[in-house]
Amino acid sequence: MDDILNANARAVLEVLRGSAGHPTAQEVYDKVRRVRPKIGLATVYRILRQLAEQGMIKVWGYGSESARYDACIHRHDHAFCTGCGALLDVPVEIKLSRAELEKAARATGMEIGSHEVRIYGRCTNCQARNKA
Repeated sequence: MDDILNANARAVLEVLRGSAGHPTAQEVYDKVRRVRPKIGLATVYRILRQLAEQGMIKVWGYGSESARYDACIHRHDHAFCTGCGALLDVPVEIKLSRAELEKAARATGMEIGSHEVRIYGRCTNCQARNKA
């Protein structure tokens, strides 16, 4: 699928794939401008939306300027820092049985499409700042 992307879209996708975190559109734009200096912020937003619609990236926080983008599209869990807003991949698999997931879904009237576990707390940087 990468071969059908234009140069701007390839640059956006490469920034996301090379990112250790989950950048915002502004952060993607700032990095893409280093290799595509004439690209506009609106173009980056449009490309991010198209990549998400094509299933090439995931979006966390739809509809907000603080939405974060992830090139890792396989199922994985996240930890969210309540101090600085960092969104981190959880490097271990958190296992929930299908029965538990279905029970939780039924309790909310949902039909399971996919799931994610999200852990909330303070990241190591925020913990260190509070100790200093």
